[in-house]
Amino acid sequence: MTLVKKTIELDQEQINRIKTALNAKSEKEAINKILKQFDTDLQLAQLSLQGAGTFHFDDRFQASWRGSVPLT
Repeated sequence: MTLVKKTIELDQEQINRIKTALNAKSEKEAINKILKQFDTDLQLAQLSLQGAGTFHFDDRFQASWRGSVPLT
């Protein structure tokens, strides 16, 4: 893992809430935990969707209404 220094503007109230919620010792630790968790969640979502195929909602919705009372 390569660490880089960045200068960014962040919402201090959000940082304080995150730091408290995670019981982090520093703002840096809190932000890094959040970034790591987001990256993990993103990778899991990508793996879950990788072999999922496609879903056409309109086709499924219309098929479920065939043979039933038409909507007017």
